[in-house]
Amino acid sequence: MFHGLILLIPAKADPERDAVAHAWELGGGTVLRLDRFWCPPDVPPARTRLHGNDAFCLVLAQKLDLTLVSPPDDLLLDVDPAWLKREVHGSTLERIVTEPFPRFVKPRVPKVFRAAVWSGPEPLTAECRGLAPETPVLSSEVVTLRAEARAWVLNGHVVTCALYEGDGDLTEARAFLDTVARSPMLPRTCVLDAAWVEGRGWALLEANAAWGAGLNGCDAAEAARCIAEATRA
Repeated sequence: MFHGLILLIPAKADPERDAVAHAWELGGGTVLRLDRFWCPPDVPPARTRLHGNDAFCLVLAQKLDLTLVSPPDDLLLDVDPAWLKREVHGSTLERIVTEPFPRFVKPRVPKVFRAAVWSGPEPLTAECRGLAPETPVLSSEVVTLRAEARAWVLNGHVVTCALYEGDGDLTEARAFLDTVARSPMLPRTCVLDAAWVEGRGWALLEANAAWGAGLNGCDAAEAARCIAEATRA
């Protein structure tokens, strides 16, 4: 399955990443664990794939002239509102402080600041000190989540799915996420998170890049198939 493909991962041990590496090697691929990832080994870009944290993958992609396959940062603003089960809109740091709180606020570009439920504008402003006022954000109403599920998607289908928080019906979660997976707005592969919203049903929380996502209980071999499609020369 992975014959001829080289997977680059961080040297630091991580149970989920180690499970992916094991599946990769069982599938006939090669795994290289890098410590000094800013000095990458001499590997053929066409046969190289990445899996790790943002800094690891973004630096290596630049050094090796690779393209990382990721879902759009503003996906939640364009999908069917029926999938969200809550009010979600785009804003900026400058405008968001004038909205009613509490609010769930996250950066549109992942990890620019901490995504969380903010009780008021003051703690959010303190968290984002130094960021430009026009920094784009996603803002949503606060809802109660009873369960959360993760699905790895490849070619419009869920290949593995697991509950990672709370109690919920995994069959229902997978059916919902399989519907979302067919959206033409998604790339060939990505990772979807959904939650059971109290009183409303399964809702799409976010979409993540397969190259940087954790398993969260999903099958490592199926996740590895997605990771293999998440890097391009």
